Amino acid sequence: MRTSASLVAAAFLLLSPPAFADAFDEYAGNTSYTFNLPAIADGWSVALDGFPTTLEEIDGYELAGRLLVANDQTLYLQKNYGSSVYVPVATLSDGPMDPSFLAISPDGSTIALGVGYGAPLLVFPSSILSITSPPDLLSHVDVIELDVEYYDGAWYGNDALVVNGGWNGPGGYASGVYALDLTASPIAEIPLITSIPGASGGIAVDSEGNLVTGIGYKTSPNRTGELRIWAAADIQDVIDGTSSAYAYGGSEGSLLASNVLSAAALGFDEDDTLHVGGGDAFGVGGASENGYAALIRASVVASVVGGSQTPVNEASSSQYLELVPDACEDDGATSPIAFVGHTSALAIAWNPSGDEYSSPAGQCYSAGSASDYWEIGVTPKVTLYFPDGAPDADSDGVPDGADNAYLTANANQRDTNGDGFGNIADADLDNDGDVDTGDYSILMAAWNTQLGNPGYNQHADFNGDGNINTADYNIYLARYGTSAPFY
Repeated sequence: MRTSASLVAAAFLLLSPPAFADAFDEYAGNTSYTFNLPAIADGWSVALDGFPTTLEEIDGYELAGRLLVANDQTLYLQKNYGSSVYVPVATLSDGPMDPSFLAISPDGSTIALGVGYGAPLLVFPSSILSITSPPDLLSHVDVIELDVEYYDGAWYGNDALVVNGGWNGPGGYASGVYALDLTASPIAEIPLITSIPGASGGIAVDSEGNLVTGIGYKTSPNRTGELRIWAAADIQDVIDGTSSAYAYGGSEGSLLASNVLSAAALGFDEDDTLHVGGGDAFGVGGASENGYAALIRASVVASVVGGSQTPVNEASSSQYLELVPDACEDDGATSPIAFVGHTSALAIAWNPSGDEYSSPAGQCYSAGSASDYWEIGVTPKVTLYFPDGAPDADSDGVPDGADNAYLTANANQRDTNGDGFGNIADADLDNDGDVDTGDYSILMAAWNTQLGNPGYNQHADFNGDGNINTADYNIYLARYGTSAPFY
């Protein structure tokens, strides 16, 4: 069974049009924000994505703009914007996992999780996630387990996935791209691109339906980090059944880039700027192909797919930009990367293991060395980059996606108890989830004290002025009777 043309055409009507005139020039020039991701205790990797604009919430926590993170045996929800605190919302009873990818559908309703090598691809509604009672994804009735080969995956509208990886299609096993029509029964597997040389890279689809994929590792000759793009009309022809699957490197796919990192993580922002992650840890591309993430301007992508431009010129700052989340520039891979449309955040995950655990502590490896590999015991980090005009609901100069009290101005972002909620909004002094008389007693015990005095309680100094007085009482009073989360 093949996906219908109306299914895919309707799906792309749901994708948001570009929101910014040109975000490409703005990411590097604006302030970035870095937070921890959940520590890797058992597995060897991490995957993440961000929820788009949606009215859905789970157990009182809004999903829109939150990061969803997979590692070990757990799926975590970021407790609050601007927070390094995460809460489990799903588990896998048979683990740990080494997640290959995590992708949330454009409407936020469905999640695809590549659990890892030799493990199933899981597809499930976001509505089953729970903070109070995290479900086991391997036994839940609403979770679809697909026994397919994959490396990376991206949503093609809200009802279909395009998947890149090893594939047992016509002609035997090879790296390639296929589409999964989730509306078909049984779910249809449609070959799109065959015979990708070497190991697969990432995969991404822009707002027009153009598809980008590449080569993650290929030597003799070196093609690691090669990227090609297929026009939406060509992909649609295959889905409609009017064309057969394309061979990689054929006339239908245009060369977009020759050697960018390992092309392990790909995606588009709202402006259709292409972001590229990974790292050439095997040394094929040289030291310059490590320790950063790359951006390719949207107009370059459009020109290449339209046939009017040669591949991106990496020496041109108007076409190509490098973002370096780790000042050491020694990461084996900047991956995964995700664009969170609700907050306009470009999220780049990276590995600080050598920086944190080296002897002496904080010592960097040489720039471009790829010596920071993902490994057990690492606490990965994520750096958020924002374009001009990113949402800032409380106008405190901190974009919502990095703000631990996004509805209450707090440029200082104080969170003295480390629970993920900024002090200015967090009057829950006993951390029981409710603002009540128990918190009043704690506030009164510190009443009229100042920073440096006996009895001063930094958590009760909600506004951070060094005094616990009427101003703090008024903040408590305004929050009385409320429950977490606190914004």
